[in-house]
Amino acid sequence: MIRTRIEFINSHLINLMEDGEDPTSFLQFISNYHKTTALNNLSLTLYDAYTDTIITQIGFPSPPPEQLQSCGKLEGSEIVANINDNSVNIQPDKAFYYNVDSSADGRYNVKTFLPLDANLSAEVQGFVWPRLIVLLACVGITILIYINTRHLSKNIRLLRDFASKAANDYDCYAVSEFSNDDLGEISQQIVNIYNTRKSAIDERDHEHDVALKASIERADLKRELTNNISHELKTPAGIIKGYIDTIIETPDMKEETRQHFLLKSQEHIERLCHILNDLSTMTRLEDGQQSITLEKLDFKEFVDNIANEIIECGLHGNMTLIVDIPHSCPIQGNNTLLSTAIINLVRNAVAYSKGSEIRLRLVTENQRFYTFEFSDNGQGVPEDAIPLLFERFFRVDKGRSRRAGGTGLGLPIVRSSINTIGGSITVNNGENGGLNFIFTLQKWRHNPDQTNPNEKTNA
Repeated sequence: MIRTRIEFINSHLINLMEDGEDPTSFLQFISNYHKTTALNNLSLTLYDAYTDTIITQIGFPSPPPEQLQSCGKLEGSEIVANINDNSVNIQPDKAFYYNVDSSADGRYNVKTFLPLDANLSAEVQGFVWPRLIVLLACVGITILIYINTRHLSKNIRLLRDFASKAANDYDCYAVSEFSNDDLGEISQQIVNIYNTRKSAIDERDHEHDVALKASIERADLKRELTNNISHELKTPAGIIKGYIDTIIETPDMKEETRQHFLLKSQEHIERLCHILNDLSTMTRLEDGQQSITLEKLDFKEFVDNIANEIIECGLHGNMTLIVDIPHSCPIQGNNTLLSTAIINLVRNAVAYSKGSEIRLRLVTENQRFYTFEFSDNGQGVPEDAIPLLFERFFRVDKGRSRRAGGTGLGLPIVRSSINTIGGSITVNNGENGGLNFIFTLQKWRHNPDQTNPNEKTNA
């Protein structure tokens, strides 16, 4: 800065001389202005090179160029040899600045000399504390930059790790590790978008797998059902065909034998009709659940009527039917479906239990459901057959079941009927023998529109 000021003074002084103006006032201003500055000891001499005479000067007398040349040259900031030793508080042998500037035509020369005294040295070197403060400030700024850089690099590093994991289809990524700043917030938004998309894709894939599995299960069930239906229909049809073919091929058959064959054919035709009727019932239950109308039924009165009909037609066989249901037991049900379910339970017990008693009773109730038990005191079934009792065409003893006239669809119809009206049913072997069917029925509600007929509960 000091050198720049000196060069400006020299340049302006030469310009004044070239313009023909008097430089005295300018030099006086320079001398007065810099009395208290680092340029206080500035030696400036303007002389005419043509006449080799001094025009004007400020400061202490400075040696002419030839005297400097005879004494030595300027080396760095030092002049070798002493010059003007009589100057007070000045070290003319140590120069801070020395230069000779000339005008464009070479007539005017400005010789400038600034010795390196104690004041100028202190001005140039400065004080220790400002330097220490600047040093500490630089250290502090460096530390702040380092911390900020590490802070930013943390988010960048986390984003890099996230990008690497996302490229490998990684599971959802935690956003809590990012810093709470603008870059961290942007990073969290990116990760949230990825997590949302990842969750949506996983959910879609899961739903696709479930749908695919359900489709495969339906196809397997349909194939198994078709095979079972084909087998169940072929058996009575084949027997009927055999009897009729025998009758046709044996015209001289005894009348007693012919009558026996016709009666057997009639039995199997009836069994074939039962199978077709049960299949029709199963189809209606599965395809028409939404069209089932629920109504208020007093289950006590309803079961009593069904029990009377069963006893009158002898459907109970040699077994005793006991009903233990309290009065005022209103349910949401369907007369046809409940009648079908109870009658099929009775038929199943009579045909296979080999017991002497059938009991239907209320077990418990809660705010929404009644729980009932249908049981017999017969022989029960093997434990490994329990999970299969509601499967279509399943029979514990196929030969005995066919002799008893069963179609293998009675219990599946019971389950579908109960489920269709919003209940559920399970089965297990009783502690004292026989089978226990535990089923639930929904209580009647004053606002039936709020009831979901397909709603289930665990028995």
